Amino acid sequence: MSEANKRLELDAKDHPESYNIEELTGNESKVIEMDLMLGVADLNTLEAVAAAESVISSCQPAISLAADGKDTDTDLDESSTEDDNEDDGIRSGDAGNDGRKPSSLDDEKKKGKS
Repeated sequence: MSEANKRLELDAKDHPESYNIEELTGNESKVIEMDLMLGVADLNTLEAVAAAESVISSCQPAISLAADGKDTDTDLDESSTEDDNEDDGIRSGDAGNDGRKPSSLDDEKKKGKS
């Protein structure tokens, strides 16, 4: 990839008119295709995958990311019976929101009403 970047840089220096996107020459196509590479990440652990999915979907993490390193299986087992008894339409495993929706969902509702 670095080799391709070097070739692109040299070509842009030799032919700057081909890479000037601010000045129209009249020879442009009607469609501009923009391929944006926003980043590449190596997701080597379940925690990294869960964090990435959470950010992408703007939801709660799929798995618990306990910072203290304790096993949280017992906490999940106890809370699952409480969540099963709730009939408020919120899915179980709300990651400490006490059955409330994530604030991002409330923000989306407000945007939709305005």
